[in-house]
Amino acid sequence: MSYDTDVPPHLSAQRADPPAPVDAPKPNTAMLKGDIDSGRSGDKVEVFDPGMAMLGTCEEAGGNALSPKDIARARFAEIKERWRLSPRKPGYAHGHADPTLALYVGFIGVAGVGLSAAIWLMRAAA
Repeated sequence: MSYDTDVPPHLSAQRADPPAPVDAPKPNTAMLKGDIDSGRSGDKVEVFDPGMAMLGTCEEAGGNALSPKDIARARFAEIKERWRLSPRKPGYAHGHADPTLALYVGFIGVAGVGLSAAIWLMRAAA
């Protein structure tokens, strides 16, 4: 097997498939992580994201494991409620163009033209 580089490819850059639907019975923390990794929550690119500890590990170690009801509420909040009141849709990474950069560059361009015109007019008047 030959590679273009000395470093063999890793499998963590594979697209993550979405887990079971949000209204699945008995949701678990792996489903919540699957929602986030698959891009369903709208704030991340659809790629597997290895973590040091799985979601819910700290709660479980502390003796307060998340109930399926808590996890279902978190999945609903991540997927449906997060963008409901926001005027903006999920970010640039999800194929939606963000007009902020274009507006900023346009403003700088217009300001530069205006400043150049003002300088030219002041020199012409003098």
